[in-house]
Amino acid sequence: MIDDKIKENIQIAEELAKEICTGKTSTSPLAGEWKEESPELYEELRKQEQLPDEISFHDSINVNEALQQVNKRIILPPRRFNIRVISSVAASFLLIIGTATLWLWMENREEVVPEWVASAPAAPKTSIIAQNDEPVELAESNLTVKGNQLFGSSLDGKKNISIELKPDNEFNKLSVPAGGAYQLTLEDGTVVQVNAASELLFPTHFKKHLRQVELRGEGYFKVKANPGSPFNVLLGTLNVQVTGTTFNIKAYEEEENTCITLIEGSVNVREGQKLLATLSPGEQFIYRKASHEYNTTQANISVTTGWTEDKFVFHNETIGNIMTELSRWYNVEINVSDDIRNLRYSGILSRKQPLTDILNILHLTNELDFKYYKDRKIDAVEKRDK
Repeated sequence: MIDDKIKENIQIAEELAKEICTGKTSTSPLAGEWKEESPELYEELRKQEQLPDEISFHDSINVNEALQQVNKRIILPPRRFNIRVISSVAASFLLIIGTATLWLWMENREEVVPEWVASAPAAPKTSIIAQNDEPVELAESNLTVKGNQLFGSSLDGKKNISIELKPDNEFNKLSVPAGGAYQLTLEDGTVVQVNAASELLFPTHFKKHLRQVELRGEGYFKVKANPGSPFNVLLGTLNVQVTGTTFNIKAYEEEENTCITLIEGSVNVREGQKLLATLSPGEQFIYRKASHEYNTTQANISVTTGWTEDKFVFHNETIGNIMTELSRWYNVEINVSDDIRNLRYSGILSRKQPLTDILNILHLTNELDFKYYKDRKIDAVEKRDK
């Protein structure tokens, strides 16, 4: 029975999560059998650094209620699916979904998919436009501006890159393609994490009383405090102004909204000389480009900043927006049919796992099917045999 199998998987999931968090070996025969059959997966699970801290994200979920909803969904599927069903059915185990969930939930599902869908994402080379206006590939993701040069360091601190930057009155351009994410320390000590499919324009040296960069896409800023020299992030017609604070900006040109989320400090958002908003920590400013309307609301910080920790964090998010995030990270084109675009889901998923793992989990909702094509294209459609 499907219901019995899900119950068994939930039990294994909870036993494994408890064992990893407490360090005490589980006495469950089911968990023991799973570890014997999948030793490599178990070792991978043990490497999950933030599992204890994040399990609380799911502790409020009633697993029995979720199981009942899953059973209803399989037996007599409603037209719309509760976001807290499959995505959270194994509450604590969702955090390690990237490695073991396919074994637990999908072991009997056979489907041939292209190799590029089933492979773990490989970060492409990020490039920077240097003095000769030619792009230079960057092999390391930890970059620092020092003097007139850009240095790149590996995790062990070894400097592998040294690039001559442009003169002071010109912007350098850091271009991060789909599937990449890079950290850049500017010459004043400000740290910027730049997400996939984004560009950051920055000077080699800031002016004495003004620090200014330009962002296209998404970036997470930790601005070095300097009250005498405001820090400005230009976003088309908008200008985000701070003196020292932590915030996230999502400003992709192809998206309808620009979102500015304040983590610490204070942020002023201006359009020309007009002050649109002053944000307090935990607030998000949303600007609608087409209508020029805007509002401020409370932010879900874990959702906004999950990407900085190599996670997708979705909370009541539409499948249309989820597919946009997946397209950008995995460098694929995903076309979503209109009849499923507004379905909503919640969950935490690793950005390091193969795309097929995530799509298979979504397939479990019994709402979605995916059609794969050789030229890195996918169609997300409504499942017809529900």
